[in-house]
Amino acid sequence: MFRSPPRFSDPSLPPLDDADRRLIDLLMADGRASGRDLAQRSGISEANVSRRLARLIEERSIRIAAFVPPELLGFDAGIVLCIRLRGDGDPLAHALLSRPEVVWVSSSYGAWDMLVYVVTESLSVGSRLIDEVVLCHPAVHFIEARSVVRFEDHWHGITAEQTADAARAIDDTDRMIIRQVQHDGRLSFTDIANNTGISATSAADRFRRLVADGIVRVVTLPDPSRIGLGISAVGSVRVGRPVREVIAELARIEGVGFFTILAGSHQVGFEVGARDEAHLDAIRAAVLAVPGVQDMSLSIHRKVYRQSFAWGAANGH
Repeated sequence: MFRSPPRFSDPSLPPLDDADRRLIDLLMADGRASGRDLAQRSGISEANVSRRLARLIEERSIRIAAFVPPELLGFDAGIVLCIRLRGDGDPLAHALLSRPEVVWVSSSYGAWDMLVYVVTESLSVGSRLIDEVVLCHPAVHFIEARSVVRFEDHWHGITAEQTADAARAIDDTDRMIIRQVQHDGRLSFTDIANNTGISATSAADRFRRLVADGIVRVVTLPDPSRIGLGISAVGSVRVGRPVREVIAELARIEGVGFFTILAGSHQVGFEVGARDEAHLDAIRAAVLAVPGVQDMSLSIHRKVYRQSFAWGAANGH
């Protein structure tokens, strides 16, 4: 029976209990919910919530980070690299991890051997990275580069409308705050203030305005295997009807989310989280049954080397 390994957590960890799962469900809805609110809504004491949350983060069962549309920070080019390999992909993956433009690297089984997401200021910068790191690497057999038009995360409520509504100027102080919460979505206002050189009150006001304006959204990213999703994958489809209509229907399928609108032969990419092979088969059948879907490719994650929303400053995971 095939299983995708944990992304970042230790595979020897004991299973999550019901209280852990309740906390994760609440954090998926609001990554910055207070300990008091989490305690009231979960029925767990506030002290126990604090201990459990610290453990879940430390063991990497969950990660909590701020998502900001990259174009609002001046990153106007997103590129997905779909790579076929002729040998071991680890050396290529580690070469890619040295570049801050690379925010996602995974090896996979299926349509592609490696998937890479690059976010840069311009297509020319992205093209240079492809030349310098990918095309010259001896393990690379074939590469297809797809330009990202936009992406949406219906699992976390990130939509095209939110991105459009968020189009306002942000200053250097806002950027400093954003950079911090991209790495730690629950960072306290006191810590933000100390790191930014402003008062805690000002840090709180600025952060809340960034959230209210739709620029920042704090998201909780569980390690899929820790919440019962034994198989995780990336899919893409070629469509013959308006993309937004297809995405609206795909978003109704359990286990499908985080959509990427692409320029290329397959216009919509998405993440898949399935409980087991039977669930994966059901997801595949449901996707192919969506009107307008003409073809589908699927790549099942073998290893995720990096998954980051810290555009231009990806570090480790």
